[in-house]
Amino acid sequence: MTTTPGTWTIEPGRPITLQTHDFPTSLEVSAPVTGGGLHVAKSSVRLRIEMSLEKLKASNFLMQGAARALVKRFDGDLLVFEAEGSAASHPWSVSGNARAGQVDVPMSVEATPQPGDDPSRLLLGGSVTMNDISIPIPGLSGISSITFSLDGTVGLRAG
Repeated sequence: MTTTPGTWTIEPGRPITLQTHDFPTSLEVSAPVTGGGLHVAKSSVRLRIEMSLEKLKASNFLMQGAARALVKRFDGDLLVFEAEGSAASHPWSVSGNARAGQVDVPMSVEATPQPGDDPSRLLLGGSVTMNDISIPIPGLSGISSITFSLDGTVGLRAG
């Protein structure tokens, strides 16, 4: 399966979900995509995804409050993930950084264009580890590293 070189705009609206089981209970956090882009060249792929952390939702109200407190503390209402990888194989493995305010997290994601040659959507998956964090909930303050699994599908528009 190959994708024709070109440029696509990532359509806003669909959420990307992060889930972890590192806590005493599982945690799922999602935020809607607000934009971005995909550029495929003969040998490389560049991906940019923007997400609204102001509209972040968590699997329970305590965690939602903690997540929103972290966003406010680090001035990170908009998360921008910029990554690059090789176009040689599918799924593409792209690596880069996710930045939101003062937070900068290295991240690798698998991206699968569908359908392959002229994609209308991009399936996203992978895992993200956040280190050196502090969670503002009693009983969870000793956690300084969390690994999330990432899952999402974003719509693509040629151009």
